[in-house]
Amino acid sequence: MSDEPATKTNAMTYDELLALARRFEGNTLKTVTGKRFTVGVYLDCPFFTPESSGRGQSDGRAAAERFVARYNEIGSLHPGDYSGVTRNASYYIGLLLDQ
Repeated sequence: MSDEPATKTNAMTYDELLALARRFEGNTLKTVTGKRFTVGVYLDCPFFTPESSGRGQSDGRAAAERFVARYNEIGSLHPGDYSGVTRNASYYIGLLLDQ
């Protein structure tokens, strides 16, 4: 993926995000800064477990849907561009970069 805005041909749906999370479930991924984490899905919502803490975290489906909407608007791979949308942007972007 590039830093170019998402277009109709590469826009993502929430279901596609879930499918991506399921595909990488249990695998170790990295954020853009190299922080290692795993992804899982619970009740149709992604959650992330940082290797450093070992504690799963999610800010809910609504935040995940807001991430998808903002990603489709701006196509950015910079976590700071999603402040106010989700506290897990670095994990979502790490997931996108591994696809």
